[in-house]
Amino acid sequence: MKQKTSSNKALKASRIGVFATLYVVTSLVPISMFIGAPSFLALNLIITPVIAILLSPLESLLASFFGGVIAFYISPSQAMFGPYTVLLPVMGATLGSLAFHKAKPGVLATSIFLAIAIAAYLTRNYPFPYFIVPHSIAITFAILSTLKKMTPSHLKIPLYTYISTMTEQGMMMIFAVYLLGLPWQVFVGVLPLMVYERLVGTIGAAVVTISLMKILPRNFVE
Repeated sequence: MKQKTSSNKALKASRIGVFATLYVVTSLVPISMFIGAPSFLALNLIITPVIAILLSPLESLLASFFGGVIAFYISPSQAMFGPYTVLLPVMGATLGSLAFHKAKPGVLATSIFLAIAIAAYLTRNYPFPYFIVPHSIAITFAILSTLKKMTPSHLKIPLYTYISTMTEQGMMMIFAVYLLGLPWQVFVGVLPLMVYERLVGTIGAAVVTISLMKILPRNFVE
């Protein structure tokens, strides 16, 4: 029994380490500029939803935190919000994992956070409300995901990678409005880039997740 417990702890530690490393490595690959700050968004936005689906909520929290902290130091050019940038993967991975693994309670927590992010944006930037449409869609998807009959199995992973990446973007949106003070006019130009980035995050994460589930040992990704 004791040996089994030690084995489980070692497995969890290795999972956290592997996915934190994946996040760090992909943080070195830029994919999009960030309007409003001298920085860029990196390929690690693909790894955040992967972490959410393949790891438990606690493992997701730890992997995204350690990965985010290390990425902050080795790739400061992507830290558009300074040390607060670490919260982007933490929120995306942890809340995404809660939604995927904890069903209704997790979906509720994720939906509440997205609703808060939407309200925070509209409070300052109500003249351009269209920016929060993708976030509202994520809430809808999250609610629909609790209805098994309305969620075909082949769409489950892309649906949750979208929810996770939009949760990460929700945190980014709050920081952009309240830390950087970006006005609504900036978000008009940001919207097409945001849609592109989140499509990359959704599709890329779904492909990586499905691939890892096929090639890695079952006990490592479940």
